[in-house]
Amino acid sequence: MKKQGGGWMKNRLPYDYKCIGTMMSNFDHTVEPNTEEKLKKGNCYADYSAWNFAGYVWWNKNKFSCEIWQYKEYVKTINAQTLYGIMDSASAEFGEQ
Repeated sequence: MKKQGGGWMKNRLPYDYKCIGTMMSNFDHTVEPNTEEKLKKGNCYADYSAWNFAGYVWWNKNKFSCEIWQYKEYVKTINAQTLYGIMDSASAEFGEQ
């Protein structure tokens, strides 16, 4: 992870967070129950699987953030108030599969 301005970049997944598993999928447009509550506790992230990208989702300053990766390269971070909001934004930009 790159440093920016003397600290870790705020829009990227914190390096010391632990994965709680694959909790979101574009295959059937689902979010596992209680995922939002688990992420809001902090210090963890969830995998988000899709055909055209992979995502890593965490709670970040009163919103959810999702790093989007394609072909082993970081593309961008998107934000939303809900996990379905993350899914809708990611699907609109990168494909619904």
